[in-house]
Amino acid sequence: MKNKYLSGRSEAGLRALAATVMLTVVLALATLTGAEAKTTMRLAWAGSEDAPYAVAANTFKDLVEARSGGEIEVQLFCCFKMGGEQEMFKKLQLGTLDGAIIAQNNAGPFFPLIDLFVLPYIFQSYEHAEKVVDGEIGARIAEEMLEQTGVHLISIADISFRNIYNSKRPITSIDEVAGLRYRVPKNQVMIDTYKAFGAEPTPIAWSETFTATQTGIVDGGDSGVYWMKAAKFFEITKHYAVTEHFALTSPFLVSDKFMQKLTPQLQDVVREAGHEASLAGRKNVRDSEAALAAELKELGVMFTSPDKAPFIAAAQTVQDAFVAERGAPYGDYLEAIKAAAND
Repeated sequence: MKNKYLSGRSEAGLRALAATVMLTVVLALATLTGAEAKTTMRLAWAGSEDAPYAVAANTFKDLVEARSGGEIEVQLFCCFKMGGEQEMFKKLQLGTLDGAIIAQNNAGPFFPLIDLFVLPYIFQSYEHAEKVVDGEIGARIAEEMLEQTGVHLISIADISFRNIYNSKRPITSIDEVAGLRYRVPKNQVMIDTYKAFGAEPTPIAWSETFTATQTGIVDGGDSGVYWMKAAKFFEITKHYAVTEHFALTSPFLVSDKFMQKLTPQLQDVVREAGHEASLAGRKNVRDSEAALAAELKELGVMFTSPDKAPFIAAAQTVQDAFVAERGAPYGDYLEAIKAAAND
């Protein structure tokens, strides 16, 4: 017959031993998990897997994962998987998305100062644009964006110029723009620009633009040669006028809530990789433009080169009205941007 006192002590000892073993296992797992822990970064863009933004995104992923020693894992989301561009900006502010590459006009509703880059003929050349966005002006605008929105403007991932396309007639002068219905983003500067050109601007989301053009809701819109080809507008519009009236300067953005998860060293990794990846994205766009234009011509798209002087004169009225409405800080920035062309 077992001694009940001895039996009780044995059961208590077994319970204590079991608790000790369990604690040891939990601590071991915690140590293992900590050693293997990674910070996951979700980076999104609205275009396709092979869009210009994808070059910057994939380059960024490779650089960050290598330079962080695997401490940061970058997950990529293309093709509107994280919503439209304005929705993505909201998610960056909330911290439910970590990074995004979007068109600058879709950042404007949250950060009006970036509308400076939306102004027609704000940049005289690719070199002028690069000097601004990579220089002191770009750095000041990035500082203000972080302060006002909680979003880091890391770099500009694409610099290209938009040209006018339509399904009705070739554009050989500004007079032939009159009366045509052009799709524009929901951005007041862009709406005012087309009014100044004599067109009838119609705000439509990018995702609805092809159908709206195909069904005749609008006669055309504007894009760089990449999007003219990639979005297959060549199938429904055959007239492409090289006006270069808008510059596409697409910001590479990162949520401050994500950055605050990182050590200062890893923050530097993200910033440096973001800038290098943006340069790679820009180079890809520049290197492909001539070949894409040739392909579009083979597909039946007729290119024209109207005199830009009347377009530039009309654009000046938009710039003047913009500064008059928004005040001195915008005017100061605008003058600094213009001065940079001659530096």
